[in-house]
Amino acid sequence: MKKVGSLLLAVLMVLSLAACGKTPAEPTQTPSTQPSTETPTTEATEPAPAYAIDTLTVGTTAAIETAVFGEYNFDMLASGVSELPLVYQDTKGEYHPLLATYATEDAATWTYTIQDGMTWSDGAPVTAEDILFTLQYDQANGSANFEAQTGEDGKVTEAKYTGYSLSDDKMSISLTLASPNVRELSNMTSFRVMPKHIYEGKDTVSEAEGRITCGPYVLESFNKEAGTITFAVNEYYPQKPNVEKIVYQLFGNEDTMYLALQQGDIDMVWAYSTGVAGTYQDVLSTDTNVSLVNVAAANAPAVLAFNNAKGLFSDENLRQAVSYALNYEEFKTYFGSAYAEIPNRGFVPSTTVGYTDTEKLTTDTAKADEYMKAAGYTEKNADGFYVNADGAAAAFTLTVNAAKETHVGYAEMIKTQLEAFGIQVNLDAVDKDAYNAKTSNKFSENNITMEAAIYGYTAAGMGMGNGLGSIYVDGNHAVQGGCQVFDEAFSSILDELKAAKTIEEYYTGAAKLQDYYAAHMPLIALYWDNMMLAYSSKLDNVTVDAVFGLNNVNNWFSITKK
Repeated sequence: MKKVGSLLLAVLMVLSLAACGKTPAEPTQTPSTQPSTETPTTEATEPAPAYAIDTLTVGTTAAIETAVFGEYNFDMLASGVSELPLVYQDTKGEYHPLLATYATEDAATWTYTIQDGMTWSDGAPVTAEDILFTLQYDQANGSANFEAQTGEDGKVTEAKYTGYSLSDDKMSISLTLASPNVRELSNMTSFRVMPKHIYEGKDTVSEAEGRITCGPYVLESFNKEAGTITFAVNEYYPQKPNVEKIVYQLFGNEDTMYLALQQGDIDMVWAYSTGVAGTYQDVLSTDTNVSLVNVAAANAPAVLAFNNAKGLFSDENLRQAVSYALNYEEFKTYFGSAYAEIPNRGFVPSTTVGYTDTEKLTTDTAKADEYMKAAGYTEKNADGFYVNADGAAAAFTLTVNAAKETHVGYAEMIKTQLEAFGIQVNLDAVDKDAYNAKTSNKFSENNITMEAAIYGYTAAGMGMGNGLGSIYVDGNHAVQGGCQVFDEAFSSILDELKAAKTIEEYYTGAAKLQDYYAAHMPLIALYWDNMMLAYSSKLDNVTVDAVFGLNNVNNWFSITKK
């Protein structure tokens, strides 16, 4: 593993974002002032180009198989070009209209109004009926939007909404939540609308129908063999972007992707809710062909999550022992950027809405030993591992997605550190499908089997539901719930967050949840970090989004070439 050195100063990021459907505001980043060496020409002899940039190429390591609506990795990518979410969040954490404007008086009923001129790529207008249809479609496919859902194990997921109403012109929908949520807009940064006129009354749709979208671009082609996804301008979109075509180049690994950026073969790199790994930042920061922008992150890039319900870590003493046995300085140094920090026991980074200070994570092997003894592991065997009264060694299996090289690195470091302390770790590096089947309620059909696992939590995921990463901890969550926490004290705090009618009430509950994390350690953040984003130094006026980074709709209206 490489140790990260100091970085050059990152370029200024743009904080001024524009609402989609309106002419984007001019970015605050200062354009290049270098004089042109070209001979001036008149408009009569050389007309201005139709677009500021003909083609912009984005490199990504996202694995995309079908490039149609409903494929997770593609949806995350397409959210920046064609599958428009309702709102977006800027890097200050503030929300703005994108597909729709929004309003609420009580944090319980939220009204969304489609922005003027929004049109599907087949020419049909986008309406609020499309929002309603999407919610009903998801309801029919397992989501508890308007009716509670009962899983095969009898677990009930209560309905999110108690009702709705449509305006007479069908351009606004008011959705009433089962309980007020002052942070409901965080859920709408990744809510993508389906065209009712395409899906209604059909069991399946054609590939072409599945690619009818409402953003400034529409998918032109997907060449799986070449690893390219090409988007062309949606001629029905109410505004004209600066870029005529956006091509996504799919890479099998980060090494070749960053080399392509340095050589000028691609214009920027992107991974959903992930920045440039610290191991690559030193090289890129010294390359004049590459510009870096540093973004305060709301994600949790490196998480050790425990199964709190069964297995070794159902004993809180052992979770506490691990929390004091790990060396966080090493994680920060070897995996983080120059901006990386040692996390708090309260888990969530300081950019989180409702953040409060809790104790910093520390390495204290004497404390860890006390917790091992409290768990009944009072001695060590000949191999140096703690054993209980029956002579059984303290051992667990750590599950990790083998396709994520950095995550495997986290797992290997955890194994090294904990085995040096006296806890045996068996690594279980599996493919994506097997990983999901062991670590997620949805994909395991509510039968999570991992004892502990390495996760990376996205900014959007950290903010969903009650926020503060709670969907990953809550054992009752329909999709996530990896930590399998069913504690009444935890549930009571979630109820308080759900009931908050003001942001001040939410902050009170948020502080209690962080105190709960700090006291019971259902999961551990191995380090906090800012996200470093990389793009070609030939580009100017770049716009950054809090959720989607450089791959965001507003960027294509602000970006220019120097």
